[in-house]
Amino acid sequence: MAQENEYIIVAKNITKTFGGVIALDKVDLELKNGEVLGLVGDNGAGKSTLIKVISGVHLPDSGEIYFEGKKVEIQNPFDAKQLGIETVYQNLALVDALDVPANVFLGREIRYTNRFVKFLRIMNFITMYKESEALMNKLGVNLTSLRKPMRAYSGGQRQAVALSKIFYWGKKVAILDEPTAALGVNESRNALELIRTLKKYGLSIIIISHNLQHIFSIVDRIMVLRRGKRVGIKNAHAVMADDIVKLITGAEIVEKV
Repeated sequence: MAQENEYIIVAKNITKTFGGVIALDKVDLELKNGEVLGLVGDNGAGKSTLIKVISGVHLPDSGEIYFEGKKVEIQNPFDAKQLGIETVYQNLALVDALDVPANVFLGREIRYTNRFVKFLRIMNFITMYKESEALMNKLGVNLTSLRKPMRAYSGGQRQAVALSKIFYWGKKVAILDEPTAALGVNESRNALELIRTLKKYGLSIIIISHNLQHIFSIVDRIMVLRRGKRVGIKNAHAVMADDIVKLITGAEIVEKV
């Protein structure tokens, strides 16, 4: 593949239908190594369907996905996670009754390996706490305490935990669905700064957002979907918000890579 070393993910001709509805119509997506790609479009444009195909929630009807230059079959979310792709949806997938370490390691708990207790599969809460504390410190997330149930934290703090978790497990690609939705001004600013930190540590990131101000403040390129088709992809530093709005609404249908 041409330029395969430049891109960590290349999706080609992705098509997905639900009954008689065409959600994605031969859509291409290219995510460069170490970039933040904004994915925008009106409701029903196909944004969520596309990321769910990449993250293994939906199987495409046709099309191909390449990861680090190699063709891959992502049949389910486990396949995506094995490649190093982690996704945070709007609901954050956090358990309100559990504390921070329990949420960070949810489904992937660290257990004692000592031969005397290994067969009991006892969880190593001390190690999980220390790992979570080191993770929050590394990313500059200040929660004062990691022991409170998740319901006791603010929306911004919950988002910070979800983003920190994706950094711990994602390793290569983070897909973020509306990461600043329902957050206040200060909490949104903190979430965007944390995303910048994730990029500094080498993660390639896809962000879905309706907030163009946030998109322009954080992304390198902007990809626009309209009615299931890719209608444009622009350098975020060389385009105006009005140009993106025209693509979203259909006032301008131009493809320029």
